[in-house]
Amino acid sequence: MIKLLKYLGKKQWTIIALCFIMIFGQVWLELKIPDYMSEITVLVQTEGSQMIDIVRNGAYMIACSVASLIDSIVVGYIISNVSAIFSKQIRKNLFDKVGNLAMNEVKNFSTSSLITRTTNDITQIQMFIAMGLQLMIKAPITAIWAITKILGKSSQWSALTGASVAILLGVIAVIIIIVMPRFKIVQKLIDKINGVTRENLTGIKVVRAFNAEEYQQTKFEDINDKLTRQQLFNQKMFSILSPTMYLIMYFLTLGIYLIGATLIKDALMVDKLEIFGNMVVFSSYAMQVIMSFLMLAMIFMMLPRAGVSANRINEVLDTDITIKDGKINKDTTNLKGVVEFKNVSFKYPDGDEYVLKDISFKVNKGEAVAFIGSTGSRKINTN
Repeated sequence: MIKLLKYLGKKQWTIIALCFIMIFGQVWLELKIPDYMSEITVLVQTEGSQMIDIVRNGAYMIACSVASLIDSIVVGYIISNVSAIFSKQIRKNLFDKVGNLAMNEVKNFSTSSLITRTTNDITQIQMFIAMGLQLMIKAPITAIWAITKILGKSSQWSALTGASVAILLGVIAVIIIIVMPRFKIVQKLIDKINGVTRENLTGIKVVRAFNAEEYQQTKFEDINDKLTRQQLFNQKMFSILSPTMYLIMYFLTLGIYLIGATLIKDALMVDKLEIFGNMVVFSSYAMQVIMSFLMLAMIFMMLPRAGVSANRINEVLDTDITIKDGKINKDTTNLKGVVEFKNVSFKYPDGDEYVLKDISFKVNKGEAVAFIGSTGSRKINTN
Protein backbone atom coordinates (compact mmCIF):
# COMPACT_ATOMS: atom_id res chain seq x y z
CA MET A 1 0.00 0.00 0.00
CA ILE A 2 2.82 2.40 0.88
CA LYS A 3 4.43 1.87 -2.55
CA LEU A 4 1.32 3.29 -4.22
CA LEU A 5 1.57 6.56 -2.28
CA LYS A 6 4.30 7.72 -4.67
CA TYR A 7 1.53 8.42 -7.18
CA LEU A 8 0.18 11.20 -4.95
CA GLY A 9 1.31 14.58 -6.25
CA LYS A 10 2.53 17.58 -4.26
CA LYS A 11 -0.90 19.17 -4.51
CA GLN A 12 -2.55 16.12 -2.97
CA TRP A 13 0.01 16.00 -0.13
CA THR A 14 -0.65 19.69 0.55
CA ILE A 15 -4.39 19.02 0.71
CA ILE A 16 -3.81 16.10 3.10
CA ALA A 17 -1.73 18.39 5.35
CA LEU A 18 -4.59 20.93 5.31
CA CYS A 19 -7.03 18.15 6.23
CA PHE A 20 -4.77 17.19 9.14
CA ILE A 21 -5.05 20.72 10.53
CA MET A 22 -8.83 20.76 10.02
CA ILE A 23 -9.27 17.37 11.70
CA PHE A 24 -7.13 18.58 14.60
CA GLY A 25 -9.55 21.50 14.98
CA GLN A 26 -12.51 19.13 14.71
CA VAL A 27 -11.16 16.97 17.56
CA TRP A 28 -10.56 20.08 19.69
CA LEU A 29 -14.18 21.16 19.19
CA GLU A 30 -15.52 17.70 20.06
CA LEU A 31 -13.41 17.44 23.20
CA LYS A 32 -14.50 20.90 24.38
CA ILE A 33 -18.11 19.72 24.67
CA PRO A 34 -17.49 17.60 27.83
CA ASP A 35 -15.80 20.61 29.46
CA TYR A 36 -18.91 22.75 28.95
CA MET A 37 -21.03 19.83 30.13
CA SER A 38 -18.98 19.70 33.32
CA GLU A 39 -19.49 23.45 33.80
CA ILE A 40 -23.26 23.05 33.43
CA THR A 41 -23.25 20.15 35.92
CA VAL A 42 -21.40 22.24 38.50
CA LEU A 43 -23.66 25.27 37.92
CA VAL A 44 -26.80 23.18 38.36
CA GLN A 45 -25.52 21.77 41.63
CA THR A 46 -24.29 25.13 42.96
CA GLU A 47 -26.66 27.40 44.86
CA GLY A 48 -27.04 30.92 43.50
CA SER A 49 -26.07 30.04 39.93
CA GLN A 50 -27.57 32.23 37.23
CA MET A 51 -29.62 30.75 34.39
CA ILE A 52 -27.73 32.93 31.91
CA ASP A 53 -24.49 31.09 32.77
CA ILE A 54 -26.10 27.71 32.09
CA VAL A 55 -27.59 28.95 28.80
CA ARG A 56 -24.24 30.42 27.76
CA ASN A 57 -22.41 27.11 28.28
CA GLY A 58 -25.21 25.29 26.45
CA ALA A 59 -24.83 27.71 23.53
CA TYR A 60 -21.08 27.02 23.47
CA MET A 61 -21.80 23.28 23.27
CA ILE A 62 -24.18 23.80 20.32
CA ALA A 63 -21.66 26.07 18.57
CA CYS A 64 -18.90 23.45 18.98
CA SER A 65 -21.20 20.73 17.60
CA VAL A 66 -22.21 22.78 14.55
CA ALA A 67 -18.62 23.86 13.83
CA SER A 68 -17.43 20.25 14.15
CA LEU A 69 -20.16 19.10 11.74
CA ILE A 70 -19.21 21.71 9.12
CA ASP A 71 -15.53 20.84 9.52
CA SER A 72 -16.30 17.13 9.07
CA ILE A 73 -18.31 17.76 5.87
CA VAL A 74 -15.55 19.89 4.33
CA VAL A 75 -12.83 17.36 5.22
CA GLY A 76 -14.91 14.49 3.83
CA TYR A 77 -15.41 16.33 0.53
CA ILE A 78 -11.72 17.20 0.18
CA ILE A 79 -10.47 13.69 0.97
CA SER A 80 -13.01 12.15 -1.42
CA ASN A 81 -11.61 14.40 -4.13
CA VAL A 82 -8.04 13.32 -3.29
CA SER A 83 -8.98 9.63 -3.38
CA ALA A 84 -10.72 10.03 -6.76
CA ILE A 85 -7.67 11.75 -8.31
CA PHE A 86 -5.36 9.15 -6.76
CA SER A 87 -7.36 6.22 -8.14
CA LYS A 88 -7.55 7.93 -11.55
CA GLN A 89 -3.75 8.15 -11.68
CA ILE A 90 -3.24 4.53 -10.61
CA ARG A 91 -5.84 3.33 -13.11
CA LYS A 92 -4.08 5.23 -15.91
CA ASN A 93 -0.65 3.85 -14.96
CA LEU A 94 -2.05 0.33 -14.71
CA PHE A 95 -3.78 0.62 -18.09
CA ASP A 96 -0.60 1.92 -19.74
CA LYS A 97 1.46 -0.86 -18.17
CA VAL A 98 -0.95 -3.59 -19.30
CA GLY A 99 -0.91 -2.11 -22.81
CA ASN A 100 2.87 -2.58 -22.95
CA LEU A 101 2.92 -6.14 -21.60
CA ALA A 102 3.80 -8.99 -23.96
CA MET A 103 1.28 -11.78 -24.47
CA ASN A 104 3.29 -14.11 -22.27
CA GLU A 105 3.20 -11.59 -19.42
CA VAL A 106 -0.54 -11.10 -19.86
CA LYS A 107 -1.04 -14.85 -19.60
CA ASN A 108 0.84 -14.89 -16.31
CA PHE A 109 -1.95 -12.76 -14.80
CA SER A 110 -4.85 -13.85 -17.04
CA THR A 111 -7.10 -11.34 -18.78
CA SER A 112 -9.89 -11.63 -16.20
CA SER A 113 -7.46 -10.93 -13.36
CA LEU A 114 -6.14 -7.82 -15.11
CA ILE A 115 -9.72 -6.59 -15.53
CA THR A 116 -10.35 -7.10 -11.79
CA ARG A 117 -7.12 -5.33 -10.85
CA THR A 118 -8.00 -2.35 -13.05
CA THR A 119 -11.53 -2.04 -11.63
CA ASN A 120 -12.39 -3.76 -8.33
CA ASP A 121 -8.92 -3.60 -6.76
CA ILE A 122 -8.51 0.10 -7.50
CA THR A 123 -12.02 0.73 -6.11
CA GLN A 124 -10.95 -0.92 -2.83
CA ILE A 125 -7.95 1.43 -2.65
CA GLN A 126 -10.15 4.44 -3.38
CA MET A 127 -12.65 3.48 -0.66
CA PHE A 128 -9.86 2.97 1.85
CA ILE A 129 -8.36 6.40 1.17
CA ALA A 130 -11.74 8.17 1.12
CA MET A 131 -12.82 6.70 4.47
CA GLY A 132 -9.63 5.45 6.08
CA LEU A 133 -7.45 8.53 5.63
CA GLN A 134 -9.78 10.68 7.70
CA LEU A 135 -10.06 8.02 10.40
CA MET A 136 -6.29 7.40 10.44
CA ILE A 137 -5.70 11.05 11.23
CA LYS A 138 -8.61 11.54 13.61
CA ALA A 139 -8.41 8.35 15.69
CA PRO A 140 -4.87 8.76 17.13
CA ILE A 141 -5.40 12.48 17.85
CA THR A 142 -8.70 11.81 19.62
CA ALA A 143 -7.31 8.88 21.63
CA ILE A 144 -4.17 10.70 22.80
CA TRP A 145 -5.99 13.95 23.57
CA ALA A 146 -8.83 12.22 25.44
CA ILE A 147 -6.41 10.09 27.46
CA THR A 148 -4.45 13.18 28.54
CA LYS A 149 -7.74 14.75 29.65
CA ILE A 150 -8.67 11.84 31.94
CA LEU A 151 -5.23 11.09 33.36
CA GLY A 152 -5.11 11.79 37.09
CA LYS A 153 -8.88 11.86 37.55
CA SER A 154 -9.07 8.41 39.15
CA SER A 155 -6.85 5.32 39.02
CA GLN A 156 -9.92 3.03 39.18
CA TRP A 157 -11.60 4.76 36.23
CA SER A 158 -8.36 4.76 34.22
CA ALA A 159 -7.78 1.03 34.88
CA LEU A 160 -11.35 0.24 33.82
CA THR A 161 -10.95 2.24 30.60
CA GLY A 162 -7.61 0.57 29.83
CA ALA A 163 -9.13 -2.90 30.33
CA SER A 164 -12.01 -2.02 28.00
CA VAL A 165 -9.62 -0.84 25.29
CA ALA A 166 -7.52 -4.00 25.68
CA ILE A 167 -10.59 -6.24 25.25
CA LEU A 168 -11.70 -4.29 22.16
CA LEU A 169 -8.24 -4.51 20.56
CA GLY A 170 -8.08 -8.23 21.36
CA VAL A 171 -11.36 -8.87 19.55
CA ILE A 172 -10.18 -6.82 16.56
CA ALA A 173 -6.87 -8.72 16.40
CA VAL A 174 -8.61 -12.11 16.40
CA ILE A 175 -11.00 -11.03 13.63
CA ILE A 176 -8.17 -9.67 11.47
CA ILE A 177 -6.08 -12.83 11.87
CA ILE A 178 -9.02 -15.00 10.77
CA VAL A 179 -10.28 -12.81 7.92
CA MET A 180 -7.05 -11.47 6.38
CA PRO A 181 -6.12 -14.63 4.36
CA ARG A 182 -9.70 -14.96 3.13
CA PHE A 183 -9.63 -11.57 1.41
CA LYS A 184 -7.00 -12.94 -0.97
CA ILE A 185 -9.40 -15.78 -1.79
CA VAL A 186 -12.20 -13.25 -2.42
CA GLN A 187 -10.17 -11.33 -5.00
CA LYS A 188 -9.15 -14.54 -6.77
CA LEU A 189 -12.78 -15.66 -6.88
CA ILE A 190 -13.73 -12.29 -8.41
CA ASP A 191 -11.05 -12.98 -11.05
CA LYS A 192 -12.74 -16.30 -11.80
CA ILE A 193 -16.19 -14.68 -11.95
CA ASN A 194 -14.87 -12.20 -14.52
CA GLY A 195 -13.17 -15.02 -16.43
CA VAL A 196 -16.30 -17.17 -16.68
CA THR A 197 -18.47 -14.17 -17.62
CA ARG A 198 -15.99 -13.08 -20.28
CA GLU A 199 -15.73 -16.64 -21.61
CA ASN A 200 -19.51 -16.85 -21.91
CA LEU A 201 -19.80 -13.49 -23.68
CA THR A 202 -16.97 -14.00 -26.18
CA GLY A 203 -18.03 -17.57 -26.95
CA ILE A 204 -21.80 -17.05 -26.92
CA LYS A 205 -22.20 -18.38 -30.49
CA VAL A 206 -20.26 -21.55 -29.70
CA VAL A 207 -22.19 -22.04 -26.44
CA ARG A 208 -25.51 -21.83 -28.25
CA ALA A 209 -24.34 -23.92 -31.17
CA PHE A 210 -23.43 -26.82 -28.89
CA ASN A 211 -26.43 -26.25 -26.57
CA ALA A 212 -24.03 -25.69 -23.62
CA GLU A 213 -26.06 -23.04 -21.78
CA GLU A 214 -26.72 -25.34 -18.84
CA TYR A 215 -23.02 -26.22 -18.56
CA GLN A 216 -22.03 -22.53 -18.55
CA GLN A 217 -24.76 -21.72 -16.03
CA THR A 218 -23.56 -24.47 -13.68
CA LYS A 219 -19.97 -23.32 -14.06
CA PHE A 220 -20.90 -19.74 -13.17
CA GLU A 221 -23.12 -20.73 -10.23
CA ASP A 222 -20.37 -22.87 -8.73
CA ILE A 223 -17.91 -19.97 -8.59
CA ASN A 224 -20.63 -17.50 -7.60
CA ASP A 225 -21.69 -19.71 -4.66
CA LYS A 226 -18.10 -19.99 -3.46
CA LEU A 227 -17.71 -16.20 -3.58
CA THR A 228 -21.02 -15.70 -1.75
CA ARG A 229 -20.10 -18.14 1.02
CA GLN A 230 -16.71 -16.50 1.45
CA GLN A 231 -18.18 -13.01 1.63
CA LEU A 232 -20.85 -14.16 4.09
CA PHE A 233 -18.19 -15.62 6.35
CA ASN A 234 -16.17 -12.38 6.26
CA GLN A 235 -19.20 -10.21 6.97
CA LYS A 236 -20.32 -12.48 9.82
CA MET A 237 -16.90 -12.21 11.41
CA PHE A 238 -16.96 -8.42 11.16
CA SER A 239 -20.54 -8.31 12.48
CA ILE A 240 -19.21 -9.60 15.81
CA LEU A 241 -17.40 -6.29 16.26
CA SER A 242 -20.52 -4.09 16.52
CA PRO A 243 -22.26 -5.82 19.48
CA THR A 244 -18.89 -6.27 21.19
CA MET A 245 -18.19 -2.56 20.88
CA TYR A 246 -21.58 -1.56 22.30
CA LEU A 247 -21.27 -4.02 25.18
CA ILE A 248 -17.86 -2.60 26.06
CA MET A 249 -19.14 0.99 25.87
CA TYR A 250 -22.21 0.36 28.02
CA PHE A 251 -20.38 -1.74 30.60
CA LEU A 252 -17.64 0.91 30.75
CA THR A 253 -20.21 3.64 31.41
CA LEU A 254 -21.91 1.46 34.02
CA GLY A 255 -18.56 0.69 35.67
CA ILE A 256 -17.57 4.37 35.77
CA TYR A 257 -20.84 5.35 37.45
CA LEU A 258 -20.63 2.40 39.85
CA ILE A 259 -17.11 3.35 40.91
CA GLY A 260 -18.16 7.02 41.03
CA ALA A 261 -21.11 6.22 43.31
CA THR A 262 -18.76 4.41 45.69
CA LEU A 263 -16.30 7.32 45.69
CA ILE A 264 -19.08 9.87 46.27
CA LYS A 265 -20.51 7.81 49.14
CA ASP A 266 -17.13 7.62 50.92
CA ALA A 267 -16.12 11.26 50.22
CA LEU A 268 -16.59 14.30 52.39
CA MET A 269 -19.51 16.63 51.67
CA VAL A 270 -17.20 19.24 50.13
CA ASP A 271 -15.66 16.75 47.69
CA LYS A 272 -18.89 15.10 46.57
CA LEU A 273 -19.71 17.78 43.97
CA GLU A 274 -16.17 17.71 42.52
CA ILE A 275 -16.20 13.89 42.24
CA PHE A 276 -19.62 13.99 40.57
CA GLY A 277 -18.39 16.53 38.00
CA ASN A 278 -15.26 14.48 37.35
CA MET A 279 -17.38 11.38 36.88
CA VAL A 280 -19.54 13.04 34.22
CA VAL A 281 -16.51 14.40 32.39
CA PHE A 282 -14.58 11.13 32.67
CA SER A 283 -17.47 9.10 31.24
CA SER A 284 -17.66 11.47 28.25
CA TYR A 285 -13.92 11.31 27.60
CA ALA A 286 -13.89 7.52 28.11
CA MET A 287 -16.50 7.25 25.35
CA GLN A 288 -14.25 9.36 23.13
CA VAL A 289 -11.36 6.97 23.81
CA ILE A 290 -13.50 3.93 22.96
CA MET A 291 -14.85 5.64 19.82
CA SER A 292 -11.32 6.51 18.68
CA PHE A 293 -10.27 2.89 18.99
CA LEU A 294 -13.47 1.92 17.20
CA MET A 295 -12.40 4.19 14.35
CA LEU A 296 -9.07 2.37 14.32
CA ALA A 297 -11.06 -0.87 14.20
CA MET A 298 -12.86 0.38 11.08
CA ILE A 299 -9.47 1.05 9.51
CA PHE A 300 -8.36 -2.47 10.39
CA MET A 301 -11.54 -3.77 8.75
CA MET A 302 -10.80 -1.97 5.47
CA LEU A 303 -7.01 -2.31 5.52
CA PRO A 304 -6.72 -6.08 4.88
CA ARG A 305 -8.73 -6.01 1.66
CA ALA A 306 -7.10 -2.75 0.54
CA GLY A 307 -3.68 -4.27 1.30
CA VAL A 308 -4.47 -7.35 -0.80
CA SER A 309 -5.69 -5.14 -3.66
CA ALA A 310 -2.58 -2.92 -3.41
CA ASN A 311 -0.29 -5.96 -3.64
CA ARG A 312 -2.17 -7.20 -6.71
CA ILE A 313 -1.83 -3.78 -8.37
CA ASN A 314 1.88 -3.58 -7.51
CA GLU A 315 2.43 -7.04 -9.03
CA VAL A 316 1.39 -5.62 -12.40
CA LEU A 317 3.14 -2.26 -12.05
CA ASP A 318 6.40 -3.94 -10.95
CA THR A 319 6.42 -6.45 -13.82
CA ASP A 320 9.44 -6.01 -16.08
CA ILE A 321 8.48 -5.49 -19.72
CA THR A 322 10.43 -7.91 -21.90
CA ILE A 323 9.50 -6.31 -25.25
CA LYS A 324 10.03 -2.56 -25.24
CA ASP A 325 9.19 -0.10 -27.99
CA GLY A 326 12.13 1.73 -29.45
CA LYS A 327 12.48 5.52 -29.51
CA ILE A 328 12.67 7.45 -32.78
CA ASN A 329 14.06 10.95 -32.94
CA LYS A 330 11.97 12.54 -35.66
CA ASP A 331 14.23 15.58 -35.85
CA THR A 332 17.33 13.69 -36.96
CA THR A 333 16.01 11.22 -39.51
CA ASN A 334 14.24 11.55 -42.85
CA LEU A 335 13.87 7.81 -43.42
CA LYS A 336 10.47 6.62 -44.58
CA GLY A 337 9.25 3.07 -44.94
CA VAL A 338 12.51 1.46 -43.76
CA VAL A 339 12.66 -1.78 -41.77
CA GLU A 340 15.99 -2.65 -40.18
CA PHE A 341 16.88 -5.56 -37.86
CA LYS A 342 20.26 -5.74 -36.12
CA ASN A 343 21.28 -9.03 -34.52
CA VAL A 344 17.68 -9.96 -33.73
CA SER A 345 16.93 -13.30 -32.09
CA PHE A 346 13.58 -14.76 -31.10
CA LYS A 347 12.28 -17.82 -29.29
CA TYR A 348 8.97 -18.67 -27.72
CA PRO A 349 8.75 -18.28 -23.91
CA ASP A 350 8.54 -22.05 -23.39
CA GLY A 351 10.96 -22.95 -26.17
CA ASP A 352 14.49 -24.27 -25.66
CA GLU A 353 15.90 -23.14 -28.98
CA TYR A 354 15.73 -19.88 -30.91
CA VAL A 355 13.41 -19.79 -33.90
CA LEU A 356 15.39 -16.87 -35.32
CA LYS A 357 18.94 -16.06 -34.31
CA ASP A 358 21.24 -13.14 -35.11
CA ILE A 359 19.09 -11.83 -37.96
CA SER A 360 20.33 -8.56 -39.49
CA PHE A 361 18.91 -6.89 -42.57
CA LYS A 362 17.65 -3.57 -43.90
CA VAL A 363 14.75 -3.12 -46.30
CA ASN A 364 14.00 0.18 -47.99
CA LYS A 365 10.62 1.28 -49.27
CA GLY A 366 9.43 -0.83 -52.19
CA GLU A 367 11.89 -3.65 -51.50
CA ALA A 368 11.22 -7.11 -50.07
CA VAL A 369 13.39 -9.61 -48.23
CA ALA A 370 12.84 -13.31 -47.63
CA PHE A 371 14.69 -15.59 -45.22
CA ILE A 372 14.26 -19.10 -43.95
CA GLY A 373 14.04 -20.05 -40.28
CA SER A 374 13.35 -23.30 -38.44
CA THR A 375 9.58 -22.81 -38.86
CA GLY A 376 9.65 -21.98 -42.57
CA SER A 377 10.17 -19.00 -44.80
CA ARG A 378 9.47 -15.37 -43.84
CA LYS A 379 8.90 -12.42 -46.12
CA ILE A 380 8.80 -8.73 -45.30
CA ASN A 381 7.53 -6.19 -47.82
CA THR A 382 7.68 -2.48 -47.04
CA ASN A 383 5.18 -1.43 -49.69
